[in-house]
Amino acid sequence: MELVRMDNFENGACRRVDEGSESSSSYGPTATSRNDALEVMIDPGMESSGSKPYLKRRIEKVPMTMRKDEKTKGYFDPRVVSIGPYHHGKEELQTVERIKPIIAQLFISSSGRAMDEFREHILEIIDDARSCYVEGSTDKYSDDEFAKMMLLDGLFASALIESITPGYGDQQIEDELVKHLGKHALYLLPSDITSLLENQLPFQVLELLMSLKSKNNKLTEMMDKFLDSLESRESQRQDKKELGTEFRWMLDNKSGIDKKQPLHYLEYIWLRHNNLSQSDQTRGTLVNIGFSDFYYSFKSVSELKAKGIHARSGSVYTQRDFKFKSFFFFAVLEIPPLILNPQFIIHTSNQIAYEWTPNNPNNLPTMAYMNFMKSLINSVEDVKELRSKNILFSACTSDEEVVKMFNSISTFGVEDFRIYDKVKRKIQHHYNNKARTWFAELIHKYFSSPWTFLAFIAATVIITMSFLQTYYTIFPRAS
Repeated sequence: MELVRMDNFENGACRRVDEGSESSSSYGPTATSRNDALEVMIDPGMESSGSKPYLKRRIEKVPMTMRKDEKTKGYFDPRVVSIGPYHHGKEELQTVERIKPIIAQLFISSSGRAMDEFREHILEIIDDARSCYVEGSTDKYSDDEFAKMMLLDGLFASALIESITPGYGDQQIEDELVKHLGKHALYLLPSDITSLLENQLPFQVLELLMSLKSKNNKLTEMMDKFLDSLESRESQRQDKKELGTEFRWMLDNKSGIDKKQPLHYLEYIWLRHNNLSQSDQTRGTLVNIGFSDFYYSFKSVSELKAKGIHARSGSVYTQRDFKFKSFFFFAVLEIPPLILNPQFIIHTSNQIAYEWTPNNPNNLPTMAYMNFMKSLINSVEDVKELRSKNILFSACTSDEEVVKMFNSISTFGVEDFRIYDKVKRKIQHHYNNKARTWFAELIHKYFSSPWTFLAFIAATVIITMSFLQTYYTIFPRAS
């Protein structure tokens, strides 16, 4: 059987290699302990030295399965600006098209270069840029037209991110955006540019434009600061070292860490999140286990609490690591804090769409994370519990709306079941222990509030006094 294997991953092509009879599926019970992987070549134009063909990695479109899902309607289309060819020319996005040349000129004004020089450099890589999109999607554009699109879209995206990044900001660009689009646009534009799968430019184009503006400009370094500012993570990060050109990501749990270039902004963010998460403590192996081992009887946060498993806030925002600690009569499930808002829903849905598309070397961690969270949040009571523990922060007007927002994120039940397997097994083991859960249920039922505790004490005192009164009536003390 063929296995798509990733030993190296670059902005290039990939090939299939034969791995004998080992299963390559990470979608369900047939998965093995080997991670699916892609072997990607640095030079997209290289010919295969063997008999297997190369498969070019591309900026994919959202799979039709997700497009047709009513729950995800509106999560994949730009609201303010089109970037790249997939949504280019839409009538409702023309306002930004008219100001892109203005923003582009402001952005390069300090470079000492003319716009034509930027355009000439883009033309030099135009074939590579075209090859990053789905075949046939750029055919209607001449080289000059496509180069103009890459140039204006790339400069606009770079200018926006630079203008709102601490230490990089250009107030003049921000003022110009507010002047033409309104203040609300500064809230919508970053999501359109960085979060939407179909609204991306090749990282190669963006890096070229940044280097032309200034040799000291490092796109990855600026992206890290930009993401820190969006996620308000500066105070939470344990490692203050900027990733920048040192940005590294785990391709395979056992193959080590490598430095590579992502394909686009969304992939960069996906890699960053999953480089900082998914420790070995949460990842299990699926060797010699049965079909039933993929499913667990425990469900929501409320149900776990009744069994003596209490939720506690994790220490670092946006990480996806869950930790479980079991004690004698109770346990603690540490859940990473989550800020739930419309931007999170859009961002997460597009990351899931990215994981769903072909030729992307990943093991579906976003799907696994959302499936885990959706299993924990089934009702309003679950939302209240997570809010009370400072785990869930929401801009929603009601807890019912939070439940609906979680349900609107479609994963189709697909994930790599190795992720969180160790944590889930530990939870299930504690959950199945009759002595622990019986004692926990007793406490939950009779001591969950001060009033039930006081009632228990009062009842105990009354019973004790009644017993003593009866005893001394039958066996009076000798005088």
